[in-house]
Amino acid sequence: MNAIIVRIFVFGENQEMREVTLLPGLNIITGDSKTGKSALLEIVDYCLFASRSTIPKGVVEDFAVLYSIVLKVSEKYIAIARPSAKTGNGSKAFIKVETSDQFLEGISADYFSDLVPRPIKEVQIEVEKHLGLSVLDTRLDEEEDKQKSSGKATLRSFVPFLFQHQNLIANKHSIFYRFDDYYKRKKTIEDFPILIGWETSQYFLYRRELEQKQKELKAHEKLVKSLKLKDEEVHTRLSSIIESYYNVIGRELEAGLELPELKKIARNLPVFSNSGYADSNLKGKVQAKEAERETLRNNLNEVLELLALLETNSTLTHGHAAQLRFLEMTSGLESNGNPFICPICQSTNTSLSDEIHAIHHSREELKSELAKINVYKEDNSLQIEELRKQRNSLKLLITKITSEIDVLDEKDKEHKRMKPLRDQAFLAKGMAEANIRNLLTKNGHNDLSTDIDELRNEITQLKIKLDGFDLKSKIMEAEVFLSKKMSDICNKLDFEEELKPGVLRFSMEDFVFYYHFNSKDKIYLTEMGSGANWLACHLSLFIALLHLNCRTENSAIPAFLFIDQPSQVYFPTKYREVDEGSDKVDENVRQVRNIFRVMVEALKAIEDECGFLPQIVVLEHADEVEFDEYVRKRWKKDGKKLV
Repeated sequence: MNAIIVRIFVFGENQEMREVTLLPGLNIITGDSKTGKSALLEIVDYCLFASRSTIPKGVVEDFAVLYSIVLKVSEKYIAIARPSAKTGNGSKAFIKVETSDQFLEGISADYFSDLVPRPIKEVQIEVEKHLGLSVLDTRLDEEEDKQKSSGKATLRSFVPFLFQHQNLIANKHSIFYRFDDYYKRKKTIEDFPILIGWETSQYFLYRRELEQKQKELKAHEKLVKSLKLKDEEVHTRLSSIIESYYNVIGRELEAGLELPELKKIARNLPVFSNSGYADSNLKGKVQAKEAERETLRNNLNEVLELLALLETNSTLTHGHAAQLRFLEMTSGLESNGNPFICPICQSTNTSLSDEIHAIHHSREELKSELAKINVYKEDNSLQIEELRKQRNSLKLLITKITSEIDVLDEKDKEHKRMKPLRDQAFLAKGMAEANIRNLLTKNGHNDLSTDIDELRNEITQLKIKLDGFDLKSKIMEAEVFLSKKMSDICNKLDFEEELKPGVLRFSMEDFVFYYHFNSKDKIYLTEMGSGANWLACHLSLFIALLHLNCRTENSAIPAFLFIDQPSQVYFPTKYREVDEGSDKVDENVRQVRNIFRVMVEALKAIEDECGFLPQIVVLEHADEVEFDEYVRKRWKKDGKKLV
């Protein structure tokens, strides 16, 4: 997702304001300790709807009453603001969307004063829609309790990809921000395919439907198995029915007949003449059932129409765009600039030219504004799912009523045959035929077999639809891409020569990171020595993830990364604190410079492939002249600082 931060604001009392401007590419905020550098990371996290504030207590918190960040998402700007926790309104937030950056000129806290503070979850959902993140239900089974499931995918799941704190950037025990919380780690891993754009609401709709159909198939197959009679039992029951009927009509069933012969007799019982008449009560029941079925069919047609409209909703915006283009082509007003002359009186009319010019100008401004609002997704999968349930329920009811009508018709036909005769033989024949039909037909379970075949076909079609998402190959392709990028970046950094040659690996399924040494040994981060190795691994992984994010078309993850004090591995106290003349200092400085150089090269590679420049924000003590063009702020304890 082409989304970066262009401003960070801290508003204090009496219109006081602190501001940091960030640009695409590398941004360096450099300065002494305790000048507010690390607080910037926490401010951004807070404005991205963290449940609680982790902004350091002290001068920043004492000063601030309102924090704000401005995201640039393609060509639109999203201003997010959140009151300081000390105000008691930390559970509220503000949002405003702009199509130009002109609002940033002379901005103050008054910019948000006309807005109504809203619950942070409500504002968060609005921001997620602008980022293209709109999957409301990630359950794989519709019977799963929504309250106990992982629920909807949220932007809080992509926060671990955006920040590398100073206590994390060279940590051998942990890689991702807030992964010490098991549930947050699990949620981030589960949501990643959604965040990166591989899975959509339709994917989970298919998964839940597939799970339900597989359960139905299993239940049907179990039922068929439980109802199926053995041939010996069918033979015994069929013999009993035919014998009972033959006894009534005075005939004797031949002994020792095999099952096929019994079936042949059962299907050719003596035929009685048909001179009966219809039973008016049965006719009325049939008519009532037919009327009920017709009502259900009308309801089904309405549901199918609504379902078709919702399922094609995603294409409406394309149709709307086509209409706009058609209007653009057909509604043009052309003028060569010359005044219009009345064909009757030959007088010149300049006002008409002015009006045409004004209309043309208004059209161009409207086209420009519409083009900037490019992403806004709405998830209607729950409505589709509910309508599909209604559709299936109506189909079942219609099938049930049709079966009842068939039974009534059969009874009506039997009644017509039985009534004129009014004797025990005809009644016995009818009962025998009904019992034979029930025994032979139901033991074959024709209705259930039809349902099973239909379910198997539906399951096959759902699997084909899910295969269209091609999730496995996307994961495999991403892992190969990350491995190559990480290894290339790591080889440019200060990584231990004794461990080369090797390849860095990262599993997208469980987020396990390791080093594949000599093509056979897996070395995990906790098994490596040297802070330089840990730093190289962290930087390689996160820059590679940033590249993967930018090259994935439908990703909802913003294209920025905060890295806090990567030079600490080489300067654990103060930058250049030891003797300037020592070889150790020269080597340490060289490695810090190299870190910045690798970042610049990686960002350029992303821009070349993806067509836009993402953002890396480095919060550092180091301040090298070579990278002066990337320095956005220089803060000193006794000079300028955040607060």
